[in-house]
Amino acid sequence: MAHPFRFAFPLLSTVLLAACAGTPVEPPKIERLSAEQLEARLPQPMAALPLEQVVALAKQGLAAEEIIARITASASRYRLSAGQILELAQQGVPTAVLDHLVAAERRQIFDDMAADANRREHACRERVDQEVRACRNQYMGPLLVPGPYPMHNCFPLGPGSPYWRCM
Repeated sequence: MAHPFRFAFPLLSTVLLAACAGTPVEPPKIERLSAEQLEARLPQPMAALPLEQVVALAKQGLAAEEIIARITASASRYRLSAGQILELAQQGVPTAVLDHLVAAERRQIFDDMAADANRREHACRERVDQEVRACRNQYMGPLLVPGPYPMHNCFPLGPGSPYWRCM
């Protein structure tokens, strides 16, 4: 005589294996900025020392280090195009000064981007902490002993969660 649950195990294992063979979780999509969006996000350069004055200082024969020191002291920032750099070079501005102008703007852009990334990362981590606190503040029903029990093993941030990238 056949056991009544003889086909239950193969059927149950087939159902479980089919459930595990679902579609894999897709990695998060990276949001890209267009050139116009990037330009709008970048802070506008402030030139307390105009480029005409930099050219005048170079024509007066001031050393490149002195011109760079004056630019740094004035906290001037420039966003120069390739044509402007060539024009300044033709007007006699030393190459070291031009290198400083380009490097300072690039450094400022990278610092601003790093600060923005750090701000977004901090906000994401705060949201993760908030999700974990909310999950751990939930209570399970009575187990063996009556009374509420906090869910200590609660960690809702698997690959399906929108905040799992922060981990």
